[in-house]
Amino acid sequence: MRRFASLFGRRGVLAAAAAALVVLGTQIVLQLLSTLLYAGVIVAQGNQAEMVSAGLWGFVLGSLPFVIGVFLSLWLLAPVAAELHIAHVITRSLLAVAVGAVVVFLVYLSGGLLSQVSSSEGMVFGWAYAVFGSLVSTFGSALSNAVYGALGTAINLIPLTVLAGVLLWLWLRSHPAKHPVAGLIDEV
Repeated sequence: MRRFASLFGRRGVLAAAAAALVVLGTQIVLQLLSTLLYAGVIVAQGNQAEMVSAGLWGFVLGSLPFVIGVFLSLWLLAPVAAELHIAHVITRSLLAVAVGAVVVFLVYLSGGLLSQVSSSEGMVFGWAYAVFGSLVSTFGSALSNAVYGALGTAINLIPLTVLAGVLLWLWLRSHPAKHPVAGLIDEV
């Protein structure tokens, strides 16, 4: 219990939050601009509401879980500190990308499984048919969508996450912390 309490009592939450907010803010601006550009292209077709809805769901299911994973990684697992070398900063940023991709994978997988179960409500046995009757195809479809979503999000956000980690490191070098910052990876 003490280890659990010390895990969330770690310092460096503001630095991790700053790096995650850089990724989130930039992703919001880029997604908004691409949505507006795409909506402007298809104005004549009249389905802007569907396109904006799809962009919003893409943000909620992809970018937001990714940023939560990056934040947790840079805060608890492998925080960036001023005394690290640039290679370590890049490695920790790539680890944050991997953790963000795992969180996106879990969100996509659970969403895919829940949507398959909820779409079978009108059947005779309800959810039991979806779960037991077509378990392989349901899980396979949800798994492939989750892998595709996680890899796509991670590949798109690798440069931005590494840039945020390097900018955080540069800021920490010019504003030294009064306390040591260490994560779970540093305790091993």
